[in-house]
Amino acid sequence: MAERFSIRACMAAHLPAAAFAVHVMRCVRAELIQFDSQAVVHVDREDGYVHLYGEAQGTIFSILLTNAEVDEWKAEGPYALDRYIWMELGKKEILPTRMTPYLRAVFSIES
Repeated sequence: MAERFSIRACMAAHLPAAAFAVHVMRCVRAELIQFDSQAVVHVDREDGYVHLYGEAQGTIFSILLTNAEVDEWKAEGPYALDRYIWMELGKKEILPTRMTPYLRAVFSIES
């Protein structure tokens, strides 16, 4: 499968958990801001965890992951962490307003 040889797959395989999570969360943040110009989204990285939080589409959200949890998602596949974050946002009814190339990649790859 081509996804196994993608840049994202290499990143998932070789980046430390926190660095990979920050990259993924920045991708999510960019999409949220693209969908809602009023969105305020932050990514914080501390010793042992990463945190994505803010407000988008009129809803406050917070997703906190330990580095160990990120490692588990990395092992599932190059976009598994992205899918998890988008599913968590969906539970709060924060949904993409349209499919973008990034979102097509996130949701088309099986873990």
